[in-house]
Amino acid sequence: MTEKSNDHPATPLRGRAVWGWAMYDWANSAFATTVLAGFFPAFFKDYWSAGTEVGTSTFQLGVSHSLASVLMVILAPVLGAIADAGAAKKRFLGFFTVLGIAMTATLYLIAQGDWFTALSVFVLANLGFSAANAFYDSLIVGVARQDELDLVSAYGYALGYLGGGLLFALNITMVVWPSTFGFADAQQAVRGPWRATR
Repeated sequence: MTEKSNDHPATPLRGRAVWGWAMYDWANSAFATTVLAGFFPAFFKDYWSAGTEVGTSTFQLGVSHSLASVLMVILAPVLGAIADAGAAKKRFLGFFTVLGIAMTATLYLIAQGDWFTALSVFVLANLGFSAANAFYDSLIVGVARQDELDLVSAYGYALGYLGGGLLFALNITMVVWPSTFGFADAQQAVRGPWRATR
């Protein structure tokens, strides 16, 4: 009778590697809910594209999403081959995660009305998020056995929804009651906490 590996315990959801893998989904889903779906589109129209016709700003947003998607289509075969090779998965995951974080943080620095820079940075943030997910997904085979993949995947998926949902709820609360969090108004609450102390 063979011993069970410490990396793949009998109860897969209790393993440290599985927990770490799933918590990445908890964290990166915040970008999907707060930036992609929640605040960027509305804030872009009201702040970076202020004064522009709604149809024009909607078109600009559509172009930025399309450009990010096209870049991912171009990069996908290369990234997939790297992910399959396995030697540098974590390094590439780290690189694209940092890219997404850095570009999202950079949005705070972009002046009102500078829609082109805002969209350019947003495209890079979106690219970092999407590319990092390709490597994140490929790491599941390193933390779970074949018969555990569905369960572990669902675990990460559930934590992702929970993490993204909780942050989105907090962000909505910050926008609705900005003074409670030290912000002057809703716009300041969306941009970030740094403005509150200046």
